[in-house]
Amino acid sequence: MMRDTVESSLENALNERSDLFLIDLIILDDNKIRVIVDGDNGITVDDCVFLSRAIEGELDRDEIDFSLEVTSAGATSPLEHARQFKKNIGRSLEIRTTD
Repeated sequence: MMRDTVESSLENALNERSDLFLIDLIILDDNKIRVIVDGDNGITVDDCVFLSRAIEGELDRDEIDFSLEVTSAGATSPLEHARQFKKNIGRSLEIRTTD
């Protein structure tokens, strides 16, 4: 039930902001919700706040206790989606080997 609500509210919010996209949605047994997002032009704190408010607006804390974390994929996270690769075309990359 909670997963459906979170997915629906997240989908609606991402439809409003087509420059943002979902990397992962994790809901743990203790009702900890973790949303990992990225954007075609990066992600800002305001973007995370927008998504957080969209999700929280659909969940009732009187009905279910939960914690919500909306975060960016992070600079050290692996690229997993085509949109992540596309936004990084032309960027410099430093590779270090241990050999």
